[in-house]
Amino acid sequence: MLKNYIKIAWRNLKANRLFAVLNIIGLVVGLCVCIVLFSFVNSELSFDKMYSHARDIYRVNMETSEEYNFETWAQLPNAVGPAMVKDIPQVKKMTRLIKDDFGVTASLKIGAKNFTEDRLYLADSTVFEMFDFKFIEGEAKNAFTNPNSIVISEASKERFFGKKSALGAFISVNNRDTLQVSGVYKDLPENSVIDCDMIYHIMDSWMGTNVYWSNASYETYVQLLPQAQVAQVETQATQLIDAYVPKEGQYFTQFYLQPLTKIHLYSAGIRDGYAARLGSITTIRSLIFLSVLVLLIACINYMNLATANSGKRRKSIGVNKVLGATQKHMLVLFYIETAILAFIAVVLAYAVSFTILPWFQSFTGNALNYGDLLAPPILIGLGLIWLIVTLFAGSYPALSMTGISPLSLVNKSRKKHTASEFVRKGLVVFQFAASIILIIAVTVIIQQMDFIKNKNLGYNPDGVVAVSVKSAENKQQIRNLENVLNQKTYVEGIAAVQSIPGADESGRSVRRLSTDQTGMPIASCRTEGNVVETLKLKLLAGSELPQNIPEGDSLIYTLINENILSYLNYKTPEDAIGKPVNTELGGEAIITGVVANFNFNSLKEDSGGYMYYKANDAPEGIRTLLIRYNTQNLQQLIKGLEQAFNENLPNTAFDYAFVDKHVAQLYASEERTARTATLFSVLAIFIACLGLFGLAAFMAEQRTKEIGVRKVLGASVAGVTALLSKDFLKLVGIAFVMASPFAYWIMSEWLQNFNYRTSIHWWIFGLAGLAAALIAFITVSFQAIKAAIANPVKSLRTE
Repeated sequence: MLKNYIKIAWRNLKANRLFAVLNIIGLVVGLCVCIVLFSFVNSELSFDKMYSHARDIYRVNMETSEEYNFETWAQLPNAVGPAMVKDIPQVKKMTRLIKDDFGVTASLKIGAKNFTEDRLYLADSTVFEMFDFKFIEGEAKNAFTNPNSIVISEASKERFFGKKSALGAFISVNNRDTLQVSGVYKDLPENSVIDCDMIYHIMDSWMGTNVYWSNASYETYVQLLPQAQVAQVETQATQLIDAYVPKEGQYFTQFYLQPLTKIHLYSAGIRDGYAARLGSITTIRSLIFLSVLVLLIACINYMNLATANSGKRRKSIGVNKVLGATQKHMLVLFYIETAILAFIAVVLAYAVSFTILPWFQSFTGNALNYGDLLAPPILIGLGLIWLIVTLFAGSYPALSMTGISPLSLVNKSRKKHTASEFVRKGLVVFQFAASIILIIAVTVIIQQMDFIKNKNLGYNPDGVVAVSVKSAENKQQIRNLENVLNQKTYVEGIAAVQSIPGADESGRSVRRLSTDQTGMPIASCRTEGNVVETLKLKLLAGSELPQNIPEGDSLIYTLINENILSYLNYKTPEDAIGKPVNTELGGEAIITGVVANFNFNSLKEDSGGYMYYKANDAPEGIRTLLIRYNTQNLQQLIKGLEQAFNENLPNTAFDYAFVDKHVAQLYASEERTARTATLFSVLAIFIACLGLFGLAAFMAEQRTKEIGVRKVLGASVAGVTALLSKDFLKLVGIAFVMASPFAYWIMSEWLQNFNYRTSIHWWIFGLAGLAAALIAFITVSFQAIKAAIANPVKSLRTE
């Protein structure tokens, strides 16, 4: 019996090739979107679940006090981990992770060659046990037996040593430490928040031996005993603050545990984590919603095309019923037709997904590989999608069309099925409401990204390149390099600084009085040179920091922004010049100049307090040269900079970054979201157009005789086209009214993520409505014109 059903279904599909092809195209596009997006979502949800102890591992985060605006930090003092192991019985192990030199790219010298490395970490030896490191050279248990040992990843080993063994080789780090390779481990998985490429023992550094509760720079992971009570551990960890930290030093108030498997997607609002591979659960939910919406639109498209084909199927259904077929038999037949179409679409969509994967990655910026498409959840999901599409998309055509009476064979009049028409039109309204929402959403996202790109940041990152000099062997090397570069015609200005804006400044507080218990959290950056001129800061009062400070001068000269000025209660910038300021820098500081606020962080955050300073005995070092250039030939620029650098810092790796690229990187996630949303919104609208095409064909078929009569009575092609189009434009109007408030609410919520944001203008809704109407008119016009130019004799000859 089933074999006969399949034969009949296949025969019907072959007899209606246009119907089958349009449906397959719509379903393939919709299913392809779902497969790719579900693969990406599955990849994001898989982070850190591969570790054998993943369920018991947590990152310790802390909540700060009012002084630091109650922020949540992922970095802690290095005393927290050892104290938790010592005082909390349910804590089995801990490991601390900190990037070398607090995250600045390291300069390595191996033999006669220089390299750069930005994933060099210090860690406790327990890191190898907790995160299942697999060693291919050496052994984990002996990795840190000898002092000054370092272990490296397989990729690093191939980069540094090629096919040769790395064991016993020496690596000079930042012209400061010489470490010996004691092991090589397999590269950590791509879906791991732990991304170390090189690790040396934290106990070989003051960062491990000098245990303190003050500076917070260390990520701390703990492994709890099985069945441990997480809430109880959090309470006991928080109690350590009162046990070990004096009240005046308690700038943090609480510790809490974040499951390892939640770090990747649930770290929004948590500051200063080292993980570079961070996602967003909000993005994941949005992509799931978008993929389900596209699949739903594809299913509705199938329904509309199936009902549009009902006129051709009416007689065959009637004949089958006259010959004894029950409604149950016809239901099975229609579901089998849908199942065959859906199966073909699933297979084609899966094949197409492999083809478009590289293009998807390059266009959206979302990391995805072929292995993600072969993951078991995706293969199981394909079967579920096929079943869902079959049952959902086939339900309405099967139920509506199997109800056709055998009397339709002899009854020339056709009763209007009001309920069926209402459902069909309702489906079109839903499709276009979804399309309008997507058009509005994409327009607002693009407008916000343009707003960010064009907003005056308060400084000019364009035309500035940052060259790392942190590994210079002495200060004279840096001065020599500056002198050489100042003679280049393409160099307009140089400022030696601790970091580029928003990168690796030091966190401090300024206070109005030395007796104040709380102050204003700020970012401070040591500088030498003309930072105002180089970054094009707006100087409101005072002057640039002094070029030269006499030996023995213990003053700290500061350049503050307006936010600090306001906190210190000065009415005008001029009032602050020459006045003392409490900076936590350990000496007497005075205000040399005041600059306008500038956005050194992402525009998602307030500009905050920022201070440049210069002193003879500064606690921070000079790490970067900011160089403003005036040439368009970037290749020649970098070549000239590298030549000068290598001549003056021969034992240091040349490393540079364009400051405007750094700023753009702050919004990389939003850019990816914008591109992804744009791409799949266009595909969703395309599928909706196929559904509208189907309904237009159905309406034209239903009104064939009416159109014939009107043409005989003198109606023009334009008049008939307008007659058929106006009904669909009404549906678009209803969809617009329904979609606009929902779209406004969604995008208003999204814009709340930015402290600096654009407005949702009325013209965006007008544009979306006009675009939807234009899309509908163009789609419908094809069928309308086709019906209008048909010979009316053919439609009336049976009357």
